[in-house]
Amino acid sequence: MRVFKRIDKFILKQFCLLFAGTFFICEFIFMMQFLWKWVDDLIGKGLALNVLGRFFFYASLTLVPGSLPLAVLLASLISFGNMGERLELLAMKAAGIPLVRILRPVFIFVLFVAGGSFYFQNVVGPESSKQLYALMYSIRQKSPELEIPEGVFYNEIPGYNLFVEKKDMDRGMLYGIMIYNQGVNFDDTQVVLADSGRLQSTADQHYLQLTLFDGQRFRNMQNTGSAMDHATVPYMRETFKKEVDLIPFDASLNEMDANLFNNNAKAKNLKQLTLGIDSLIHLLDSTGREQYAQYSYGFLSHIRLNGRRDSATIVETAAKDSLILDSVYARMTPNQESRATKIALDRAESGESQTEMMREISAFNNRSLRLHYLERHKKFTLSLACIIFFFIGAPLGAIIRKGGLGVPVVVSVIIFILYYIVNISGENLAQNGTWEIAFGAWLSTMVLTPIAVWLTWKSNQDSAVFNIEAYQKFFNRILKFLHL
Repeated sequence: MRVFKRIDKFILKQFCLLFAGTFFICEFIFMMQFLWKWVDDLIGKGLALNVLGRFFFYASLTLVPGSLPLAVLLASLISFGNMGERLELLAMKAAGIPLVRILRPVFIFVLFVAGGSFYFQNVVGPESSKQLYALMYSIRQKSPELEIPEGVFYNEIPGYNLFVEKKDMDRGMLYGIMIYNQGVNFDDTQVVLADSGRLQSTADQHYLQLTLFDGQRFRNMQNTGSAMDHATVPYMRETFKKEVDLIPFDASLNEMDANLFNNNAKAKNLKQLTLGIDSLIHLLDSTGREQYAQYSYGFLSHIRLNGRRDSATIVETAAKDSLILDSVYARMTPNQESRATKIALDRAESGESQTEMMREISAFNNRSLRLHYLERHKKFTLSLACIIFFFIGAPLGAIIRKGGLGVPVVVSVIIFILYYIVNISGENLAQNGTWEIAFGAWLSTMVLTPIAVWLTWKSNQDSAVFNIEAYQKFFNRILKFLHL
């Protein structure tokens, strides 16, 4: 029993050290992928270091559940591949220890990893996702940092086109300035020419202070209301030695309230998702009942006969007396026919627009409902993926018997790409309603579970799964049999 305890510590030490390293590598890879996706919204905004730090912190927390399965797979392949290459697994089996007993300590550790993954998705993930969405939206709305180029017009300042011939970065001066102030319309356009100037933000970051030296301002006279002859005086010219203008330009980051994203499916825990699903189902049912009640016999709801009976009475009478609506319409006078047709067409067009609006609302609610279902399933599938990848990586490492970062990394990438393609395909087909939500969410699990069971069984039987000579002998026997 004492030998087994030492073996457990030895195996756990081998796995845990590799797992810690591979987890940070996987987290870094996913972070780079995430950053590449949102890099256009971050560059040129002049964001403070604390804002960038919070952005990367929240993003890293949301990526933890996706990084854990790949880290488990890679660490299992490397650790058991190393033990197989150093003949340590062979020594354990020779001592009478089966592979299932060798895998037991790591399996218990992976169970805790799966539990931690579920905790992150149910507790940490929703809150971090909510904060990340609020921060990303705020960054998108932030005005870009002023980086005025030389020799081209710069139009990032709302209402202004700015041309600078030369810049002196050391002194913060601009030379050869030409400014087009567009105003409300074309008649309000102003043109400013200046020999030099300085552009800087105010202390509250809400305005730009533009200081111009030795320049002229040209202003259109068409809307000034002056008594001067506009044909002889089309514009006004003003000369100045120094002029200071304040331009509205909010360069600060106005952060949005994170609670506005409470209805997002990714920002909910398991209990909130269940409540959200119930609410959406009730909303869809009530919307359907409202549509049915609104448009039942709605086509003739405002047609009146003889100024006394409306269409609802006609329909009820027709249903009781088995009358045909065509015969009712035939008894109308020409004026009644024209009025009834016009009202019916107006009501039909109004009903069509309302039906289209209700269709869009129902489609939005249906998609939101499917997203809620998917998020609830993902909290279990991502946690279970850690266990499945362990039963793929550990037996595969024992079979390959190759450690290091060569063959295990290649095999891990291939398996994870297979998992990623199957998982994304299933989720997308479930989102658009092509597949059942449960089938799409659990498709990757259903594909990988038989592979994990087969590899574990093969490794426990010491089968040569990747023995090329065995496959050559098998195909040679088939070829000989066919020749006979």
